[in-house]
Amino acid sequence: MDRVMQVNSQTVSPVPPTPKVDDAEGVPNRKWFVALVGRNTEKACRERLQNLGYETYVATQNEMRVWRTGQKKQVERVLISNLIFIRVTEPERREVVKLPYIKYFLTDKAAHANDFGRHPLAVIPDSQMDMLRFMLYNADSPVTFTSEPLRLGDHIRVIRGPFAGKEGKVFHQGRRAYFVITIDILGAAMVEISEGDLEKIA
Repeated sequence: MDRVMQVNSQTVSPVPPTPKVDDAEGVPNRKWFVALVGRNTEKACRERLQNLGYETYVATQNEMRVWRTGQKKQVERVLISNLIFIRVTEPERREVVKLPYIKYFLTDKAAHANDFGRHPLAVIPDSQMDMLRFMLYNADSPVTFTSEPLRLGDHIRVIRGPFAGKEGKVFHQGRRAYFVITIDILGAAMVEISEGDLEKIA
C-alpha cells in the first residue's frame, strides 16, 4: 500500500449533548483530562464514551491512501497513540476511570507532589485544546506531534492562510519552518508553514 497524499481537514465526530455545568460557585467545572487506552483502540474508546454522553477528543487527521489495486480510501490517522482527551468533572472522571477500556489518567510529573508523593492529574487548558483542534481541522499539510524538546524560535503570529491570526512559536529545521503549539505534559504539535506567512511578535 502506498501513501500518496495527505488530506488536510479532520472530520470532527459529532459530540452528543452533555448536561450543562454552570460556572457558579460550588459547581464543579469540566476540565480536559488525558486517559491512557489500548493501542489502536483510541477511536473505539471515543465512540463508547460519546455514546455514554461524555465529551471526548482523539487527535487525528484524515489522509488519502491508495492501495496497489488503485483503490483510494480516506482514513483517519491517530496522531497521538494510546491517548484520548476527556472533558469531565472530577466526579465524572472517577466514574470514567472504572470503565474496562480506560487504563488510567495521566498525572503531571512536573507539578508538586502531595504529602503522599502523588502528583496531581494532568489537565490540559481549554485554550490549548481549542488550538490543537483548530490546527488539525484546518491544516493544509500533515501535522506531526513530538514529545522531544524543541529549540523553538520567535513568538510569532500567522498573518495569512488557514491559521491567520493564530499565535505560537516557530521551529526551524534546515530550510523549513514549522508553526508550533505546545500541549501541557505531552509535547508539541507542529505543521510546516511559509515564513512569508509569519510575523514576529515583540
